[in-house]
Formats: sequence, C-alpha cells, structure tokens
Amino acid sequence: MSRKESLLRGAAALAIAGLIIKLSNLLIRVPLTRLIDTEGIGIYQMSLPAFYALFHLAAGGVPVAVQNLVAEYTAKGRRPVAEQVLRLAISYTATAGVAAAAILLVSAPLLARMLGEPRAYYALVAVAPAIPLFALDAIYRSYLQGRKLMTPSAVAGVLEQATKMAVTLAAAYLLIPLGKAQAAGGAASGITAGAVVSILWMVYSYGSIRGEDDPLNGREESRPLLARRMISLAWPVTLGSVTMPMLNLLDVGIVQRGFLKAVAGAANPQRMATAMYGSYAGIAVQVVWFPVVLTNALGNALVPVLAAAKARGDMASVQNRVLLGIRATGLVCLPVALGLAIVAAPIAALFGDSVAAVPLLYMAPAAYLGPLFWLMTAQLQALGKTGVPMRNFAVGLVVKIGLDALLAPMKGVDIKGVAFASVVMWVVACWLNARALAVELGEPLPWNWLIRGPLLASMVMGGGLFGFHATRVLPATSVTSLLVALTLAPVLYLATLMLTRALTWAEFVEMSGPLGPRLQRWFGGFFTWN
Repeated sequence: MSRKESLLRGAAALAIAGLIIKLSNLLIRVPLTRLIDTEGIGIYQMSLPAFYALFHLAAGGVPVAVQNLVAEYTAKGRRPVAEQVLRLAISYTATAGVAAAAILLVSAPLLARMLGEPRAYYALVAVAPAIPLFALDAIYRSYLQGRKLMTPSAVAGVLEQATKMAVTLAAAYLLIPLGKAQAAGGAASGITAGAVVSILWMVYSYGSIRGEDDPLNGREESRPLLARRMISLAWPVTLGSVTMPMLNLLDVGIVQRGFLKAVAGAANPQRMATAMYGSYAGIAVQVVWFPVVLTNALGNALVPVLAAAKARGDMASVQNRVLLGIRATGLVCLPVALGLAIVAAPIAALFGDSVAAVPLLYMAPAAYLGPLFWLMTAQLQALGKTGVPMRNFAVGLVVKIGLDALLAPMKGVDIKGVAFASVVMWVVACWLNARALAVELGEPLPWNWLIRGPLLASMVMGGGLFGFHATRVLPATSVTSLLVALTLAPVLYLATLMLTRALTWAEFVEMSGPLGPRLQRWFGGFFTWN
C-alpha cells in the first residue's frame, strides 16, 4: 500500500465499496424477509438502536478526533504524534467497548421489555460482542483516513458485509425451526461475525503501512496536552453521538407501543405491531437510506482536504469543496428520492411485503435529505465544528419523537405518520446544518444553483416513470416493472441534465474523481457541453 495513494482514488474505492455494501444490505433483506417475514425483521431491527447507542457510548467522538488530529499532525510532518494519538484512542475504546458490551448483555431482558417486544432479547445478546470490535475498528479506520488512505476501509467494509450476509442467512435458516425470535437473534449474530473480520483486516492494513513507512523520527507530544486536545474535539461529538442513539432507542419504544395501540382490536396485536415496525424500519428505512453511500464517501474524502484548506486559511478552496459536495449530493440523491416515491409499490413487492410501500412513499424525500445532512455534517466536522451537527440532529430527533408519540397510536395514520415524522426530522436537521455552514463560509448557500438543475431533471424523469406506469403495460407491483423503471430513469435524467446544461462536462469530470482524466481523454471530444 503506497503512502502516496491518491485521495480521489481512495474516495472512489470508498464509494464503490459503499455501493456494494448498501446494495448487498438491501438484497439480503429480500431472502431474510421471506425467511422470517416482517415480524422477524421487526424483532431483528429493534436490537439495532440499543447496539448503536452503546457503540457510540464506547467510541463517541474519538474516531472524529483521531481523523482530525492525525490529518493535522501528518500534514505538519509530525507522524510520531499521529501514532501517539492512535495509541491513546485504542486504550480508551478497548476499555469502554468491553464495558458497553457487558452493560448490554446484563440489561438485555429489561431492555427488550422496555422496547415493547420481549422477544428482542436474543438479538440484543447476539450483537453485544460487536460493540468493542467495531469501536476499535472505527479507530483504525479514522487513523488511516486521516493519513488519506481510504482503500483499507473500503476493503474492510466489503469483507465485513460478505461475512455478515453469509452468517446472517445461514444462522436465520438454521434457527427458524426454533421460532422467529431465535432466528432474528441468529440473523443479528451476522453483525458480530462481520465485526471480527473487519477489525482483523484493519489491524493487518495498519501493520502493512508501518512496514513501508520510514522509521519514526521526532519528538512526541505531551501526553496530557494531547489527551486534552483529543477530548476537546471528541466530547461534543460524543455528547451528540450518545444522545442521538438514546433518543432513537426511546423512539423505537414509542413507535412500537404506538403501533400496539393502533392495532389494539386485532387478533394478535403484538405480532401485527412488530410486523408493522419491520415494514417501516426493516424495509422502508433501509431502502431510503441507500443513497447515503455517496455522502459517506464524499464526507470521508473531504475531512482531510477541508481541514488542511482551513489550516492554510484558503477559504476559497473550502467554499469550492463544500459547494461541490452539496451539488454532487443533489445530482445523485434528488432523482433517487423522486424515483422511490413513484416505484414504491414494485420495490415493496420485491420484499414480498405490500405494507412497506406506504412508509416508502411517505419517506421518499428522506432519500435526499438524509444524505445531504450527513454530507454537511462531515463538512462541519472537518471545519472544526464537531458538536454542531450532532446538536442539530438531536433537535430534529426530538421533533420526530414528539410527532411519533402523537401519530403512531392513531389508527389509519400509524405507519404513515411515523414515516412523515422522519421526513420532518431531516428537514429540521438539514436546515440547521445549512445555517451553520453559511456562518462558516460567511455567506448563504446558493440553493438555487445547487438544486435547480437536478430538481428539474428529476421532475422530467419522474414524469416519464409516471407515464410508463400509467400505460399499465406491466403490473405496477411486478419486479419486471421495477427493472424497466431502473433502466428508463437514468436515461431520462442524464439526458435532461445535458439538454438543459444543468451539468457541465467540466463538473462531470471533476465529480468523477480518479476516472475524470480517463473520461476526458476518451470522450472529451464528443461531449463538450459547458
């Protein structure tokens, strides 16, 4: 692994790996849902907020602090201090991770009852060992990304996902004769198996670059001083990182108990409510969350670039990169959001669950708003505002909890209301992040330029898809209809972008990362719109 690895090439590797991971995560839900149905998916899904809450309690904002400090000290030629940062972070997360896992194991029975689904116990126990493993994994990833080495994280993600898929399906299949709760626990054990493989790869990757590096020269930083710097960067993120999953955990209980009230007259309200939660959180949320792969890659690539530009005082470069990231997010995620609303029914049919079409339709705007929020979060953290986006998200989540408490128990509104509340949460969080970025840049974000072209092209694409479904050539809920839509949509969208000159050739090449020079060499003579 070369120390001169291109940042853009690494970002592309992260993007490709993220695409593989997100796509496979969606695809595995299809056989898993058909194996343990939405009731089992609901049980499985309920274990995840508790897992994330305790994971963030263990890791908190330490990975963000590690990435920023490593990027800073490496840029200054003080790599011994970067190694010192890594050692400090490992010491903390190893101890905190084991403690958090023990808390989850001990509290699993009580926590399952608090969530309104006692059968979630098995899944909670299954994910507990993954907490310290992923906490250490996050530290190694942040260290390498701080040194602008993105490929190891990309490979680790793919290996983790492949292991998770294999173990999840195998364990669920073997345990389904014992019951859906046990099968859901088996599915959750795939998370722990993936964590084992990922941390092993990251340790190996770290060892390989140490072997290539020059001997460490220079003095280390004062340990108390370095610890104070790490704490000053980490504590705002830690506060937000812990608060958000805790609020999300509270929200799960509110939604589940609300669904129980909404279906109180059903023959088996517990199973029906859990199945509704599975349709909402286990299918609709996962589909809507797919586009975040772009912002993860962009965010990881932007942190060292923006941090370095701000350290140089080059605000022109900071502004350019911030706007490019937001524009790229709109170009990819706006058409996805509109497309999801139109093809919600065939997507739900793919999972064998028609109920999921309802929350998917209402949540479709989140396919743009969610990725946009996390992209702006990475930008703000790179500019040193590590706690601001976490606070903003917490505000949005509090609004969602209030709406969920009001809407989830209402019969006929229930799952629609919860989906609507999710969109409101992202609107609030994005608005607050945009205000914070405007303060950092010294001027408002030019939203008209950022989204006008992509929005127009998305509307043309949406009109084409709507017209195709209106012809009723294929059943609206058929998988074939979905495949045709997936083929037709990008053609309509890209053609409209080009015809309206909403995307210039120069912008397209710049956003293509390491592929840009090749695209320019191969096709630059044919596509010259500007």
